[in-house]
Amino acid sequence: MKSISSALTAMRRSPVQSLTATAIIAVTLFVGYSFSFLAMGAQEILSYFESRPQVIGFFELKTSNETIQEVSQQMSQKPYVEDVTAISQEEALVAYQDENREDPLLLELVTADILPASIEVSAGDVNSLVQVKQDLEGINAIEEVVFQQDVIDSLTNWTTSVRYIGLASIIVLSGTSFLIISALISMKVVNRKRAIQIMRFLGASGWFVKAPFFFEGAFYGLLGSIIGWATTYGLLLYLTPWLKDFLGAITLLPISPNILALQFGVGTVIAILLGGLAGVSAVQKIMK
Repeated sequence: MKSISSALTAMRRSPVQSLTATAIIAVTLFVGYSFSFLAMGAQEILSYFESRPQVIGFFELKTSNETIQEVSQQMSQKPYVEDVTAISQEEALVAYQDENREDPLLLELVTADILPASIEVSAGDVNSLVQVKQDLEGINAIEEVVFQQDVIDSLTNWTTSVRYIGLASIIVLSGTSFLIISALISMKVVNRKRAIQIMRFLGASGWFVKAPFFFEGAFYGLLGSIIGWATTYGLLLYLTPWLKDFLGAITLLPISPNILALQFGVGTVIAILLGGLAGVSAVQKIMK
């Protein structure tokens, strides 16, 4: 308790340094939390498109229902295929009418006979979709295969980029935070150098000397994490209406409270350790 009290007293006596240390931790955690949300969102969006029928094969107009069922069963037996949906000409007409119900002229000109039956296939992962496309192209009864590979590839690259950029940014900012906190606390350690030497001469343990500085850095980390998380969550709440409209059928929001609690807990522990170790590093130099 005495070490914690000493740490709080040191923070009150140097408010500018305390605010600086807290601010740099808050910025680091804000970036970390933000990229965490982005990475989770990007992964969910990619999973959404992976689980939807991304490969569509259109049959020739005169293809029989028996042939369509055979192709459906054949694709269903593939180990990398997750779901297969066959759409008859009549079902295609119903879908067309539903999409164009506000334009009567288009409805009058289209009948089931001129709409091809189709098969929609989804796979367990993006890489398997390429194989599904090749399988459908090898079937004689299928006239055309549609696969938006560029969209999937772009999403995959974007998700990977978000992870790498976020990780690099967090590492750089964490290193900067460590150095700044260590430098700020070092100035306080220098002012107490004489007292530390006396304590060591009287037999004080290393932890007894380091504890106040560890807790001081830990408090910086705790406060910075709270501020960073509150800012990130507040920004997320502000953008939620726009994000829901933008994402449409992709239901990412609201985020589960368990995920939010886990994110905040992990971030806070990392921030506390970062600040605490920076404080210990500062006093360790003097003790040597």
